[in-house]
Amino acid sequence: MLADHQTPERFDVEPVNSPKQRQPLYAARKKIFPRAVSGHFRRFKWLMMLVTLTIYYVTPWIRWDRGPYAPDQAVLVDLANRRFFFFFIEIWPQEFYYVAGMLVMAGIGLFLVTSTVGRAWCGYACPQTVWVDLFLAVERFIDGDRNSQIKLNAAPWTPAK
Repeated sequence: MLADHQTPERFDVEPVNSPKQRQPLYAARKKIFPRAVSGHFRRFKWLMMLVTLTIYYVTPWIRWDRGPYAPDQAVLVDLANRRFFFFFIEIWPQEFYYVAGMLVMAGIGLFLVTSTVGRAWCGYACPQTVWVDLFLAVERFIDGDRNSQIKLNAAPWTPAK
């Protein structure tokens, strides 16, 4: 009966966190050179960018008549007098429960919009996307197209660079 037992086979084991297995936490920076895209959706994206940037820049300049001794800016956060104006709505500190309700509704709305048309929002109207596209357009205007940017990046430092 003892003869039936064989000696177990041994395997070399390395610890999971051995120095040979460790990867650096941060990888070396690899520069990305995006290629210019054209087409129907790109033109629509430029149109959406124009609309959203117009909203961003024009909203502070919209005037709203509230009568004498009241500011005439349509959207205004008046920190000195502790008031918030949003077109015909004026919110005082004691009415903060309105703001809390609006934040709850905005959170629910964000969930619903993100779950239904999240990709459209992120691809066309999200402020991050709009500003990155605008930055890439300026970069393309200054440095040239993708191939020019790659050549410029590989070139040594000169006054032209």
